[in-house]
Amino acid sequence: MSGQNLLFIALLSLLMSVAWTFPSQSLNVANRSSARKQLIKDFVFKVQELIKILMHDLLKLPVTK
Repeated sequence: MSGQNLLFIALLSLLMSVAWTFPSQSLNVANRSSARKQLIKDFVFKVQELIKILMHDLLKLPVTK
């Protein structure tokens, strides 16, 4: 696996983490958006876990030139 692909995966993970820290645009509708925010938070967490597993597995692959 090339370093470029690993860099892309790492940057994707970083961007998702940064995007999660930005405030939501719908701050006035707290009751309806809390369930939506929790769904998004769970989704981001699961994607980050999958990226970690993928990176771990990719690093185990033999390097060929």
